[in-house]
Amino acid sequence: MNFLMLRGQVPQDRNPQEIVFDKLKDVDDMWTQLFFSMLNDDDHGELWYWGGERNKQFAKNFIERWVQSFHTYKSDFKPDVIFCRGGFPAYIPVLKKFPKAVNIYYGAGRRFIPQDGLLDYDILLQDSPTQVKFAERECPNIKSILFFKPAPDELFYPMEGIEKTHDVCYPADGRPNRKGHDFIYPTAPKDLKILNLGFPSNKVSKPGNVESYRVLKPKLAAHMQKCKIGIVASISGAGLFGLSYDSCPRIIPEMIACGLPIVVLEELEFWTEKYITPMTGRLANRKNFWGVVREVLETRNSYAPRRYYEENLTVNHAANFLRGKIDEFSI
Repeated sequence: MNFLMLRGQVPQDRNPQEIVFDKLKDVDDMWTQLFFSMLNDDDHGELWYWGGERNKQFAKNFIERWVQSFHTYKSDFKPDVIFCRGGFPAYIPVLKKFPKAVNIYYGAGRRFIPQDGLLDYDILLQDSPTQVKFAERECPNIKSILFFKPAPDELFYPMEGIEKTHDVCYPADGRPNRKGHDFIYPTAPKDLKILNLGFPSNKVSKPGNVESYRVLKPKLAAHMQKCKIGIVASISGAGLFGLSYDSCPRIIPEMIACGLPIVVLEELEFWTEKYITPMTGRLANRKNFWGVVREVLETRNSYAPRRYYEENLTVNHAANFLRGKIDEFSI
C-alpha cells in the first residue's frame, strides 16, 4: 500500500531548520515517527509539507518532501491512504486528486473535527470519549475512534546522572491562553520549585519560585528529568469549541516516557483511562490540585510510568493500533 501524510506548513513562527533532520531516529516529530512505523516492508510512504523545498529519503520506503504548493505540485505517487494532520484548505487539491484513497483526519484542540467544510474523510482520530460522541453526532458518516499519542521513543526515555533540581515540571507555552498559566502561576505553593519549560505567560506574573525557559524538543527530555514529577494544567475553555480549548498535549506521553509521575487537571479533554493509571499518576481539580501534587511527590517512587509506557504507549503500540483500524476499514 501507498501511504501519504499531509503534515502541514513549513513553520512560519520559528526557524524552519528546527524541523530539519538527517536521520530518522533524530526526528523529534511524533507524527513522522508514527507514520513511518505504520509502514510494512512492502509499503511506501511519503510525508509532505507545503511552503518550502526539501526532499529527504529517510528509508528505502519513506521520503519527506517540502513543496511550494499542494495546488501546483505534480507527483506520480498515488496514495491508497492519506493521513491529514490537521484540516487545512491547502490539502483540498490533494484530497480531490485521489478520491478513492482512505482519508484519515486528526486535529487537536477545538479542531478535533474537520472545519471549513472539509468533511471528506473516512476516519477521525479523537483524543477523548467526549470528542468521539460529539463527532459521531456532527459527522455521522465518518468513523470516529479513540487514539493515543506516543512520544518519539528515541528522544524520550529515562536518563541517568541528571540531578533533580526542581520538584515539579510544567512544560507549557505561555503564549496561547490554554495551557493553564493563569491557574498555575497565581496558585503555585511558594515552597515548591517549579520548572516551566516554555515561554512564560505575558498575561500573568510569574512567581519567584517558577523558573521558565524554552528548549528545543531534542533536549526537552533531559530538562524534564531535572524534576521529580510533572503537571499538566491545560483547560477546555468554554465548551468543546472554546477559544482556549486544548486536548491531550503531547507532553503527557512524553513525561510518562521519561519516567515522571504526572498530575493532570481534570478539565483537560483526553483519553483519561489510557494515560492516568495507578502506574502513571493522578487527576486533580482546581481545589485539590496542589494537595494531589504533594501526595504524588511524596509517593513518587511507588509509580512506574516508564514501565507502563513500554507496555502500552510506545510508537509501535500506536502504529499497530492505527494500522489495524486502517486495515479494518480497507477490507
